[in-house]
Amino acid sequence: MPHRVKSSYGVAFFLLFALSAFAPKVWQEVDMLKRLIAKLTHFESNYPQEKAYLHLDKPYYAAGEDIWFSAYLVNSSDHAPSPLSKVLYVELINPQDSIFQRVVLNMQEGKGAGDFTLPEDIPEGLYQLRAYTSWMQNFPETYFFHQNIQVWNSRESDLVPAANFSFKRAGKGDSVTVQLEFVNHKAEAAGQLPVSYVVKQAGKKSGPRKLTTNAAGKTKTTFFLPDGNARQLAQLELSLGQGKDKAPVVKSMLVPLPTNKLDVQFFPEGGALISGFWNNIGFKAIDAQGLGQDVQGAIYDQAGTKVTDFTSLKFGMGRLGFLPEKGKQYEARIKAANGTETVYPLPPAQDKGVVMTVDNSKPELVRVKCYTVGYADGAGKPSGLHVVAQSRGAVFFGASSATGRDVFQVDIPREKFPTGISQITLFNQAGEPLSERLLFVNQNQQLQISLTSDKPTYKPREKVTLQLQVKDAAGNPVAGNFSLGVTDAHSVSPNPYAANMVSYLQLSSDLQGYIENPGYYFSSTQPEVLQALDNLMLTQGWRRFVWKEILQDKYPALTFPLEQGLSVSGVVTRYSKKPEPHAMVTVFDAKNIKNVMMGKADLEGRFSVPLPPLTDSSKVVVQTRDQKDKTQLLVNLESFVPAQVFPKVPYAPAPVSLSDPQWAYLRMNREQQKVDQSMGKGIMLGQVTIRGRRDLDANKSLADQNTLHSPHEVSYSVKTDKFPPGMSIMKSLMRRVPSLSEVNGEYVLRGVSSLNIGAEAGSGLSNEPLFMIDGITSDVNGVESLTEVDIERIDVLMPGAPSAIYGTAGVNGVISVILKRGASKSVTSNARLEGIALYKGPRYQTTREFYMPRYDKPSEVYTPDWRTTIFWNPTVKTDAQGKATLTFFAADAKTTYRAVVEGFTAKGQLGQATASMQVK
Repeated sequence: MPHRVKSSYGVAFFLLFALSAFAPKVWQEVDMLKRLIAKLTHFESNYPQEKAYLHLDKPYYAAGEDIWFSAYLVNSSDHAPSPLSKVLYVELINPQDSIFQRVVLNMQEGKGAGDFTLPEDIPEGLYQLRAYTSWMQNFPETYFFHQNIQVWNSRESDLVPAANFSFKRAGKGDSVTVQLEFVNHKAEAAGQLPVSYVVKQAGKKSGPRKLTTNAAGKTKTTFFLPDGNARQLAQLELSLGQGKDKAPVVKSMLVPLPTNKLDVQFFPEGGALISGFWNNIGFKAIDAQGLGQDVQGAIYDQAGTKVTDFTSLKFGMGRLGFLPEKGKQYEARIKAANGTETVYPLPPAQDKGVVMTVDNSKPELVRVKCYTVGYADGAGKPSGLHVVAQSRGAVFFGASSATGRDVFQVDIPREKFPTGISQITLFNQAGEPLSERLLFVNQNQQLQISLTSDKPTYKPREKVTLQLQVKDAAGNPVAGNFSLGVTDAHSVSPNPYAANMVSYLQLSSDLQGYIENPGYYFSSTQPEVLQALDNLMLTQGWRRFVWKEILQDKYPALTFPLEQGLSVSGVVTRYSKKPEPHAMVTVFDAKNIKNVMMGKADLEGRFSVPLPPLTDSSKVVVQTRDQKDKTQLLVNLESFVPAQVFPKVPYAPAPVSLSDPQWAYLRMNREQQKVDQSMGKGIMLGQVTIRGRRDLDANKSLADQNTLHSPHEVSYSVKTDKFPPGMSIMKSLMRRVPSLSEVNGEYVLRGVSSLNIGAEAGSGLSNEPLFMIDGITSDVNGVESLTEVDIERIDVLMPGAPSAIYGTAGVNGVISVILKRGASKSVTSNARLEGIALYKGPRYQTTREFYMPRYDKPSEVYTPDWRTTIFWNPTVKTDAQGKATLTFFAADAKTTYRAVVEGFTAKGQLGQATASMQVK
């Protein structure tokens, strides 16, 4: 059954108020509007949306560093902390669109914090951070948070490549010419550098070819790439010589798609091009990497007559206007820089329809005009029109015209619009959407945030104190949750128009496609910026829902649950594979058996039990019993399946020359690396070959992989090579394990059992331990049927904490026999351990504290400090007076520090601010 959440909006009441206050009675057709509102209210109540956002300490990183981030989870509707989910998955995705690392955060009041440690052998490239909840997986992946981050590896080599690709069609493929340039971290040309390369595509590899750079560190080569599905994954793998005593360094880069042909799309305002009437048309031009490209061109009719010229304004977007004539077709002709001309057909003009225009330039109101065009004979003309304005699922205005007039004008008071994107939709008398338009309204309700340092300048290693003051838009102090990072501005230089919390939640998260430089649209209120923002509204579509689907009751399937915490899910079956109804399920920490959670399976044997609180060393065991307290069952745990990864813009970016701050960043990273080496924190790497993530079970035998226990949990591990030939295995084992004895014909491990889950410990008829052979349950007869030459070793786990991982089956201890590889014995036993499974799914990341050296106390050891992230605090809380105090110590570099603070309040008020300070 779908999870139902009560809507927080009195939508119907508010709309009726809007109708009575602002719309003449002739417009009002409340029944139709009520139906539209009811559909939207149902969607908002039953399919609530969440948004995730990550605040990072800096925009790029190097091998061996930590990515620190503060996570925010909010309602889509009002940006208040989300009460729906408390589990957030954060993933680091590599340039090949595979998940490189994943952490799971425990979100409280919409806040969490985490980090990724970048290994010293991480390959360079453009990585992606992705964040989402389980609930968000019910909707398109575009709803997830995404952010691109560049990762360099100055620790594997001193060489930085730049590449410029050009393409020429050659048969069924491209002739690719690449200009390569290599410099070291001092920005010096790598002259006379031996380079060899291979081209990889579709699992095939070309033969190696050799090159040598000139004195300027440059060289070029040409190769052929055939067309095909694998074209976008083609790689150029370079092997760079470093001298006689050093192994070559291998660097790989994706070969981008040809950029000489643009994708240009045209978007008539409201949705359709109508002949016989003036039409406003937005357009957007993007290259093969998905990035906007500025263009200029002209519109021509089918006879080749020029109608109008056009030029993009910003990021490949712009607008044009003209009056299409009935029966004519139109096309756009765009000239490239090299003089070539490309033709793009415009959408065909309709002979009749409704044109809706929105004027967002007036200070007090937003004017909506609707024109019915081409209905001279009256056939098919809408008899009623309805305008609905909503933002993020909340309707705030509605009006109707039931007279079928040719011009229908609605003035919506600007004060009614919330800050952010609003969607104005025009419906006909049957409630069918005819036209739609997005617009952005900024009510300037952001938090007023100030950061003040206690001194104008500081000395290296001097204590810095920052005062944070937060007020709402009216100037009243407010309490809230924030995160703050301080970086060296000389080496960490973010894009001034990069996304921040305000631009992402209020703009990017509600639009389709990639938004370049979203901060630009919040940079000023100059006419050019406002025009560029409205061009964005014309060309990038609303993505949260589609009216047509809602009106037809087409809703997404809710496959993924709301997670208020991590849980263990699965199904309990009998050995016949039939489900075991109402099986009792116990989940406990084998390291702390008092840490227990209980649950019960349903009629189909399915269960979901919350995870108990865990530590880093916790080992989670799932144990099941039937209604008769028997454990002859099988437990099948559900595996965590991450959301599918899709390529993101920019596609296959080629390495480019670094900026001055980026050069400074890498130089400081290498200096810090030397410090780490001297302190024993890291090593310099030579040639590094990445062969995938380390598999902890890779070197284990199949038998060891089948056992639940780890080596450190074994009380005795006995080799059998010294066992007397021909003697009983158990008799021989008794000689090596003092705690093993024979009592009344049974073998017993003498120890105090501490496991008491669901039944009294040791209450069974037998006091014998659990016997296993190669991870498979057996009995003493199965063990005695073996000889010492069959056995690699025998692990003995004493009763109590060591054997607790096997649940009640191991209450009397465990004797686990591991056979030699190749040994074959026919042992009659169950194929799996009865009623027991080991949980290996996600667990919360243990929060690490950002390391901050203290220089207020003398130290006998001087360690240079070349950090680029000087301070990071992901959990800053302001008090009722809106204040917080933060302190840290400056590093060694004489430079400028940039402090960035972001955050929100319990009411969804957002804010972001920066400050700077000098170290001299």
